[in-house]
Amino acid sequence: MASTTPVKPSDAGYFMATDEEASRLENQHYVIKDAMGGLLLPPIDLSVGPLKILDSATADGTWIRDLTADGVRAGTPSHEFVGTDIDPRKFPEHPPIGTKYQIQDINKPWPEEWKRSFDIVHQRLALAATEAGTKQMVRTISELVKPGGWIQLIEAENTLEVAKEGSAMRNFIQLILDLYAFMGVPEKLSEQLKPWLEESGFVRVQERTFACQMGVSNPNPELASNGVFSMNIAVVGLVGFGQTLPAETLFKGQDSKKILSTLVEDLKAEMVSTGANYPLRVVWGQYPA
Repeated sequence: MASTTPVKPSDAGYFMATDEEASRLENQHYVIKDAMGGLLLPPIDLSVGPLKILDSATADGTWIRDLTADGVRAGTPSHEFVGTDIDPRKFPEHPPIGTKYQIQDINKPWPEEWKRSFDIVHQRLALAATEAGTKQMVRTISELVKPGGWIQLIEAENTLEVAKEGSAMRNFIQLILDLYAFMGVPEKLSEQLKPWLEESGFVRVQERTFACQMGVSNPNPELASNGVFSMNIAVVGLVGFGQTLPAETLFKGQDSKKILSTLVEDLKAEMVSTGANYPLRVVWGQYPA
């Protein structure tokens, strides 16, 4: 099991960190891509360009590499890719020509010269790790999109059809919601993305929810394994952070210490035996030309 270093919201803006975090994100990436039906839902023609593309909270750049590989197979132009993250230790040591990585805390101002310069801005599952002021984070990153360009944001729904999911998965979601409350993150964060983009001046704003089949609920054996691994590493980090908080902060009216003490093992067993559906919401919009 990965060792865990609890990280408070004020420390690096990330409430979860493990030695295997990059591997978790890579495994999770392919499960999400499969469930979403691709990497980008906006009507973007990647065969023209070159385009300037930003992947915020890129981690080790898996999303960039995968989109680049899709482009190479399709014979598309060589686009300019920029990956940013608060932790440079995950950046590729030798990125290919046309791709660069830069340290960027999404809680801090972006480089002034980047404003209105990107054809595509992508960010996935990062807003919950921001400091208070999530709406402002969306407004700030949306300012990077050039006229006629597109933004795509993906965040977790953190809701469950209780009758269909096991107790460990329900406890996992409740833990996330309780951590949201502790950090001041809106409980219905994903539902706010569309109106926030519209308030920022975006048009053709659309959204879609989709369920990631985690663990054995996924009919693809490789993706099923990816889901087990990514969920296990995620819960290790979340439990580690949760155990640093006062017991009454989590699982109101229940024995939070007891739940946390077995949640890692319980969730892994559930992923292997029955799996679960983990819903996400993707929102995209175009900045008017």
